[in-house]
Amino acid sequence: MARDPRPLKAKLDAICERFRGVMGYSLYHTRHNHRIDLRGDEIFPTASTIKVAVMSKAMEEIDAGRLNYAEKLPITPDDIRDGSGLLQFYKENQSVEVKMLLHLMITVSDNTATIMLARRLGTVEVNRHLERLGLRNTKLLALHPPDDAELKALRDRWGMGMCTPNEMVQLLDAIRTYKAASPAACERMLRIMSHQYYDDLIGGSVPPWVVACTKSGAISRSRSDVGIVYAPSGAYILAVFTKEAEDTRWTPDNEGEVAIREVAQTVWRFYHPRDSWRAPKNADKYAAGYGGA
Repeated sequence: MARDPRPLKAKLDAICERFRGVMGYSLYHTRHNHRIDLRGDEIFPTASTIKVAVMSKAMEEIDAGRLNYAEKLPITPDDIRDGSGLLQFYKENQSVEVKMLLHLMITVSDNTATIMLARRLGTVEVNRHLERLGLRNTKLLALHPPDDAELKALRDRWGMGMCTPNEMVQLLDAIRTYKAASPAACERMLRIMSHQYYDDLIGGSVPPWVVACTKSGAISRSRSDVGIVYAPSGAYILAVFTKEAEDTRWTPDNEGEVAIREVAQTVWRFYHPRDSWRAPKNADKYAAGYGGA
C-alpha cells in the first residue's frame, strides 16, 4: 500500500529548519511515485557532487567514440589539486587511464582526477551535456574558459559547481533509467558509485546489504550527499545540500553531516517501518572523514 508522504515531508522539513544555515533536499521514491522537497529549486554549491556530471559526460564521450575507456592521460603540474584524493601524490607526467580517473574521481573524490577529466572533456561541453538532460541550473564551474565572464562570476560564488536538489535527483534518475548515456555506460556509472570510500552519510544510513550508489561533497560551509538507494520498498533517489553553515569543523559530528544522516535515516525508516536495522553504536568511529571539495 502506498504511504502518504506528507508525514515524512514534515519530519524532513523540521530537520532542515533546525539546521544552523540553509538546508534543502529532494526525494523521489520510484515505486510509490513520491516526490517531495524543501528548497528543491534553490541553488546550492555542489562541492564534489558535481563529479557525477563529469562522469556522465565522460561516458557519453566514450559511447560516441570520442574518448576511450582505456585512454591514458598524463598528470601535468596544472592538474594537481590538494584536498581529497591520491593522484596529487603521483609523479608528474605519469599517465593514468580514463577508467582509473573515473573510479578515483567518484570513489575517493580525487580532485586531481576531476581536473584531468574536466580539462579533457571541457567545462562548456560538460554543461551542454547537462542542458541536454534538461538541467539548466546544474553546472560545472571548474576550468571555465577565461573569457567566460558568466561562468567566472558563478565560480566565484559557488566554487566547483552549482545545482538544485531537484536537478541532482533528475541527473541521478537519468543514470538510473539509462537516459544519461548507453545502458552499458549507465550501469558502469552505478557500479562505480556503489563503491564509495566516503559512505557514512546516505550510504551509512541504510543496512550494508542494501546497494547505495552515492556521491558526497564538502567545502567549508557546505556539506552534501546524493544517491540512489535500491531499497526493498523500491529504489529511491535522495539529494541533500547545505550552505552558509555555521559549523565548519572537519569532523564526523559536523552539524551538516549529522543533519544529512538524520534525513537519510528518516527516509529509510519511513519506507521500512518494520525493519529493525539501526546503525550500530560507535559507527561514527569508522567514518572515513572528508578531505574537502
